[in-house]
Amino acid sequence: MAVVAAFPVLLTGCQDDAPDGPAESPVPQPSGSPVGEPVLPDFAPAPPVDVHTKDNGDGWQIEFSSVLVNVGEGEFRLIVDRPTVDDDWMVTQVITHSGGGIEEVPTDAEVEWGGDGHDHWHVRRVVTYRLVAIDDSGTPALDGGLTDAKVGFCIYDFGRELDDLGPDDAVFNRDGCQPEDALTLTMGLSPGWGDTYEWNLPGQSIDVTDLPDGPYRLWAEADESGHFVETSTDNNDTWVDLDLSTTGDGTRTAVVADIGPTPDESPPPG
Repeated sequence: MAVVAAFPVLLTGCQDDAPDGPAESPVPQPSGSPVGEPVLPDFAPAPPVDVHTKDNGDGWQIEFSSVLVNVGEGEFRLIVDRPTVDDDWMVTQVITHSGGGIEEVPTDAEVEWGGDGHDHWHVRRVVTYRLVAIDDSGTPALDGGLTDAKVGFCIYDFGRELDDLGPDDAVFNRDGCQPEDALTLTMGLSPGWGDTYEWNLPGQSIDVTDLPDGPYRLWAEADESGHFVETSTDNNDTWVDLDLSTTGDGTRTAVVADIGPTPDESPPPG
């Protein structure tokens, strides 16, 4: 059933300000030359939930919560550093190997400060949300549509999502996203863990003011730009289908009609 009124305030994966002043990374860093095969992460977003409409005063928007899950055998780890606060950030993916040691892979990923009311750094567009129309044959558009305005993600182990995979305790925490004058950030996602963003965070929405009533698909795609190395990209997409309508008094509603694949349905690595 569609929900129009605002939800209660929820605890979220990006809820508190980062600590003041520069600090060393709180996450232990692996080291050594790589031995054996790479042990890779594997992104699998969960279908958006808590989908509802809201009148924000300037129009109508769809809000939603989302979770990015690592279903791979290896951790997803980023080292983001710069020589001084005046230099550009360099984003490096660190890949562990089966026999020990690491491989450091430069990426074209970008980081951005704040922008969503949270005073720490974010990696841009780790997950992209796109709302597209579904045609008369029931086929959703693969391109175009409306996208979210989310700045980025402070990636860390927010919650355990898969009981049979990964460590029992979180490895990466929010402090790795660091304050504005930091020179090194450490972000990541352990196997079996998810990074959760609730609907009440800035950017977890898409403006639907000018959209006509009808069926739509809300896509969630991990690493749309292909910045990172992972086991497979076959499970980087999921979705929910919505029926968008307008009542006689102008209230817009969105009712979930169907749900896409979940992270526990992802194919096993290898």
